[in-house]
Amino acid sequence: MREIITAIILVVMSAGVLYAQEVRYIDAPKFDGQIYLYGEPDKADVDFEQWYEIENRGQFVRNVKVPALIPYLPDPAKSNGAAIIIAPGGAFLHHTFGSGGYEAAEWFRSQGFATFILKYRVEITPREEADYQAYVAEKMSGYRAGGLSGNYAPATPDYAFEDINAAVKLIRERAGEFHIRPDKIGIVGFSAGALMAVYNAESAETSCKADFIASIYGQLVMRDMPEKLPPMFAAMSSDDELSGQSGFEIIQAWQKRGIVELHLYGQGGHNFGMGHEPFTNALWPVEFLAWLRMLGIIDAPADTHTISLNNGLNMPQFGIGTFNSSVEQAHDAVLWALRAGYRHIDTAHAYQNERGVGAAVRESGIPRGEIWITSKLWPTDYNSGNVEQSINKMLERLGTDYIDLLYLHQPVGNYRAGWQGLENAVRAGKVRAIGLSNFDLNEELFDDIIEHAEIKPESFTLTHRENHSERSAQRIILLLKAGILWAELTGGMLYCSGTLLFRR
Repeated sequence: MREIITAIILVVMSAGVLYAQEVRYIDAPKFDGQIYLYGEPDKADVDFEQWYEIENRGQFVRNVKVPALIPYLPDPAKSNGAAIIIAPGGAFLHHTFGSGGYEAAEWFRSQGFATFILKYRVEITPREEADYQAYVAEKMSGYRAGGLSGNYAPATPDYAFEDINAAVKLIRERAGEFHIRPDKIGIVGFSAGALMAVYNAESAETSCKADFIASIYGQLVMRDMPEKLPPMFAAMSSDDELSGQSGFEIIQAWQKRGIVELHLYGQGGHNFGMGHEPFTNALWPVEFLAWLRMLGIIDAPADTHTISLNNGLNMPQFGIGTFNSSVEQAHDAVLWALRAGYRHIDTAHAYQNERGVGAAVRESGIPRGEIWITSKLWPTDYNSGNVEQSINKMLERLGTDYIDLLYLHQPVGNYRAGWQGLENAVRAGKVRAIGLSNFDLNEELFDDIIEHAEIKPESFTLTHRENHSERSAQRIILLLKAGILWAELTGGMLYCSGTLLFRR
């Protein structure tokens, strides 16, 4: 890989200040199935692009002469029938391919959208880094000065407008190939890309006009509008000095011509992509999906299959486990899983990642009551008097008032006192259901719990099923038939976060 590293002064638009950053020039990434908008290009024009990375900000590209679509296509069986064109930001000087590019494309694909990043043409700028930065600084100072008064935004170049229109038309003409409906094509634009989305909605011919758009931290600049407009979803931060100060005249005008929904978040600045922790702008992707469902553009997700426990609670059948995950890894995996439709998360005190799980649940924007959290109590906390304190600490780490299912993790230690502590937690409303994990390794202790329990186990886990004795299997069947666990072996086995459950 060709790498040129230079120290430069980068304009950080979201903060409105200058920061020293490191730029690393790289070879152009290889994209599978890249679709050129206007036929096979001249290789010299493609090679004219300059790709680079900035630490903690992802990839960028400038001097784009050849517009193209970069496809992110879901499994056809999981397609929701709609397409999303992602138009990255960059003030028409470059493309920002980080959170408002690759990450957005991956997320929309996970939701069943045929997704395409549009690499549209941008202004040709000086190739030397120092000259380019000076050019950008001058441009940005003008944008800031105008943005604060709400009457200035970078004009959408004719060639960029042509590219977004051509992208919509191409996808509509090839809708069957992409397993979508030709009347369910939307544009999600970030910053400058948002200006392109709005301009498309206002000015494009019918064959090239998107069926819905999302303006994400784009300036809402008032222009002449037709009598009818497609639905628009808008999201921005009120402290965004570029977009948050432009007023909402366009929103009021859009109300008279179509459907519009505005989300103005209190903080978060510009360039927040798919959302920045701890700001509430991280909610916009989920809110956008809910909006599309409200409009009937995509269907509501199918009901999550559940298992009925013997206390009447319905536990989501499928879940994601977090064993061997760090706090950061658990946070990222759980957040993506929740956005993809998972509603059951499995963690444990011993995993040491409950804080990451809890943070992801809060950031997802999904009501707590729709998410099932399973955790496990470690044997050192079984002793009488320790259980309540340990559960309180678990609740604090998870950031929740209750745990849906709590197991005794291992069949060792003072398990009787541990079980009594779990029962007390159920009575106190801190835990909704309790169970046993790995107790099949010691049948005597398993039987002892069952015999003395006032609240019978709602669930249990099995370890190394292939090693179970015939007697063990028979005993489990008897327990099931006795109603201790409301389930049947005949329903088939399911894995939920590494826990083997039996479908009712």
